[in-house]
Amino acid sequence: MPFVAQRDGYLLSPYFDYLSFFFNRTWRLPAPGIITLMVKLMDTETGSVTAAGRRGRVDICKALTRRDRDRFVEATSLCRDILAECGVNPSAAFLGTLNAGHPGGTVPLTGRERHELHPDALPDNVYVADASLLPVSLGRPPMMTIMALAHRIATVCRDRLA
Repeated sequence: MPFVAQRDGYLLSPYFDYLSFFFNRTWRLPAPGIITLMVKLMDTETGSVTAAGRRGRVDICKALTRRDRDRFVEATSLCRDILAECGVNPSAAFLGTLNAGHPGGTVPLTGRERHELHPDALPDNVYVADASLLPVSLGRPPMMTIMALAHRIATVCRDRLA
């Protein structure tokens, strides 16, 4: 992400979306013919992860709210405007695959859970080491925070097995 445009609730940045390129059939152009902008949405703090049934099955639920959808429409409109200013024909613009790169806040830690770094909603033998544990979606790259969190959780798991 060489640069970003920060807005209320999202940011835009040049970013080649490999998931769309390999899995979205609308991306039929050769990669060198595609100019991309990524929308990184600060989505609403909703969602759940719950144990369901036997054998440690977990159900994950994360949907976009009306506010999320409105922000996404605003962001994609701004992307289209930027691309048009760069000389891209507006009728040639298309969307990539909507995906969750770092879904934040889906199983946020409570104050009580913060020492063990294990949400009560998860089975005892399942740990999460990503942005899901953060209280909210950051709406910006969380990699340094996730690396520190994953390191701490690995330490907790190691100590638990000792």
